[in-house]
This record gives sequence, structure tokens and C-alpha cells, in this order.
Amino acid sequence: MALSSIASLGSIDVESTAQSTSQTSSQANFVSDFAKIIRNNIGETNGLLNKADQISTDFSVNKTADLHEVMIAVEEAGMALNYTMQVRNKVVEGYQELMRMQI
Repeated sequence: MALSSIASLGSIDVESTAQSTSQTSSQANFVSDFAKIIRNNIGETNGLLNKADQISTDFSVNKTADLHEVMIAVEEAGMALNYTMQVRNKVVEGYQELMRMQI
């Protein structure tokens, strides 16, 4: 039985391994940051919807006399909801595209 030398196994590329680890860490940070952005966006949208609902309720029981304020709040909430839905659609579309990829 012939034994080969350890040198024939080749060297370990430490820089490549370190770079791979930093890329994994960088990707994890990106996913974490993306999740925070989405969570904040949903929270802001929910806040605007609640504000519009409250202002509409106040207007309907004559607590608020300014129709302009009600309309502005409702439009802001509607625009925020549309934006959030478009972001959701793009994320779902991207996920579906990844699932269609063949490996």
C-alpha cells in the first residue's frame, strides 16, 4: 500500500474560506435588513389605515368638521396600502421566479 504525501493534498485557501464566511454574514445582514424594512413598511401602512379609520369615524359623529382632513387621510392610507401590495406582489413574483429555476 503506497502512502501519498500530505503535500499532494493541496493547500487550504484561507482567504477564500474567510471571504465565503463574510459573504454569508453579509447575506444574512441583507435578509435581516430587508425584513426590517418590510416590517416597518407594514407598520406604517397599518398606522395610516388606523388613522384614516379614526378620522373617518370622528367625522361621521361630527367630532371633526374638516372634510379635507378626512379625504387626505383616506387617500394617504389608500396610497400606502397600494404601495405595500405592489411590494408584496413583486416579492411573490420574485419567489415564484426562483422556484421556476432549474438547478
